[in-house]
Amino acid sequence: MTGADRRITAQGARFVRLVAGTVAMGLSIALLVRARLGLLPLDVLHAAISRHTDWTMGGAFLTVQAILLLAYLPLRMRPGVGTIVAATVPAVVCDAALALLPGVALVWRLALLPLGGIQFALGIALYLSARMGALPRDGLMLELHRRRPWLRPAVIRVVADVGCLLAGWLALGPVTAVTRLDCGSGLATVGGSARTSHRAPAAPDRTLHCARGVVTGRTDIPSQRPPAYLARFPE
Repeated sequence: MTGADRRITAQGARFVRLVAGTVAMGLSIALLVRARLGLLPLDVLHAAISRHTDWTMGGAFLTVQAILLLAYLPLRMRPGVGTIVAATVPAVVCDAALALLPGVALVWRLALLPLGGIQFALGIALYLSARMGALPRDGLMLELHRRRPWLRPAVIRVVADVGCLLAGWLALGPVTAVTRLDCGSGLATVGGSARTSHRAPAAPDRTLHCARGVVTGRTDIPSQRPPAYLARFPE
């Protein structure tokens, strides 16, 4: 095998990892939505956008990433192939999976919650290992770390997740936001090769848990409607 053949093979393997990772991310978001027990911090923001615009989760995902991509311009960052793939594939896969996955009983929903969280972390590690470009959100965090090396990637991710939780909290209304600061480093460690309790009332379908944060809806407020992403996908 010549050097050119080896380079083509290596590029093909990297692209396969990119696609596999982004597909896993989209499926994991759909699993968490179907679980109706928790969402990742960024998806809390997506759920808030979905509630107020009647868009799908995938549509909200695309919108947020497109806005973040605009921040590349003043920073003079060049998006890679992976940036575009990671900004579109998870959104399309998520909406397609939600259209196909039926509602399930609580016992299965309890299994979908950790499965979705673990799959999302592995998907991020897989697509970042392809080194073909990062999701606009991840690209901005990596660029911030490059320009400010004293800022650890785990700290940047936790701050970004807290921001998403707060934005979702403000948009969704009176909810309680609690963030676990220790889990950002866990996901940062998973993707490191690419360089990258306040007790709530028992209301499973109104509680958003995630690997790094929790948003708990208050069921004692009659005027608060359930999030649109829950109403749109009945069991």
